[in-house]
Parts: sequence; C-alpha cells; structure tokens
Amino acid sequence: MDDKTAERAEPPAQHGNWSWTLHRTLYAQTDEATVCDRERIREEFSAFYEGFMTRLGAWLYLHGWASEADAYDIAQETMRLAFEKWSTIEYPKAWVRRTASRLCVQRLAENKVLPLEDNEERIPRKADASGYAASEALHDFRAALQQLPPRQRQVLLWASEEYEPAEIARELNMTPEAVRSSLWKARRKLAEIMRAQDPGEQ
Repeated sequence: MDDKTAERAEPPAQHGNWSWTLHRTLYAQTDEATVCDRERIREEFSAFYEGFMTRLGAWLYLHGWASEADAYDIAQETMRLAFEKWSTIEYPKAWVRRTASRLCVQRLAENKVLPLEDNEERIPRKADASGYAASEALHDFRAALQQLPPRQRQVLLWASEEYEPAEIARELNMTPEAVRSSLWKARRKLAEIMRAQDPGEQ
C-alpha cells in the first residue's frame, strides 16, 4: 500500500478527532479575540468618559435646556448609550453632543424634568469629579447666554468646542451661511452683555 492509498484508508474517526480539535482551537481563538475586543472597548470608553463627561455636562447646562441635575442625568444617559454603541461610533464627541441634545429636547417635550425638591440632592458638589456646574463663573456665563436667542446660543456653544461653521451646519441642519450669521450676532450680543455685567467696564 503506497502513501496515497494509506491516506485514503485512514479511519474516519481520526479525521473527526482532528476536525473537532481544529474547531475547538478556532473557537478558543475567537473567544480570546472577543475578550480582547471587549477589553479594548472598555479601556477606550473609560478614557473617553473620564476626559469628556464633565465637559459634556457643562455644555448641556450652558444651553439652558436643563437644570444642573437634569444635565448631569442626561450626560450620564448619553454616556451609557455611547458605551453600548462604542464600536460603531466614528466621532464620539460629536455623537455624544448630538445625542445629548436630542435627549434634552425629548425630556423637555415630555415634561420629564426633575422636581425642584429633588434637584438639591442631585446637584454635583465641588468635591465631585462631576462638579462641572459648581463654579460661579459658569453660572454667570450661563445667565449671559440665556439672553441670547436659543439658536444663537446653540450655534455659539458648538463653535466654542472648535467646530467649524460647515460642521455645525451639518449637526444642526442649517446652512453654513446661516451658522456664520448666527455666530456673528451671538458673539456681538454676548460681548455687550458681558461688558454690562463687568463693573470694571462701567
């Protein structure tokens, strides 16, 4: 019997054992790859959360759509959604801003705001990592922003995060020209408000 004949005459059970071993190895490698992917996602998201959660909360608060406690809750909910979709999100900062803005609008439309008596307990304190609204300067700036029309305020806050007019236009469904016009008006008006608030300018 030559080698080829011997190969063909090899008992099927041995082929079966080899096949089972191969599949087991492949599944083990797949499981290991999945674990590695999960760990990578967890590490990437943790870094993003630590570096951006506070900033997102402050950004929401400055819009004037929500109280400090609501802004904190919405930022947390947005981050939870971001973690679930992390592997599919290409531009995380833009994604969370867009998603958080929609959640704010949705909460307002559904009148799902926290009762005033609940707010005090849920407002982040200065010692908290999430104490983004504790600064008096932030409160003063928010008060100044509230004197702007909502669209101008929204455009100005996107621009404050270094988005270009064309990018803001895409996010807010506007034309770049309309964005630039709103920005110019918002900056001029805000400068007037801030000068009026500053005793040194009197």
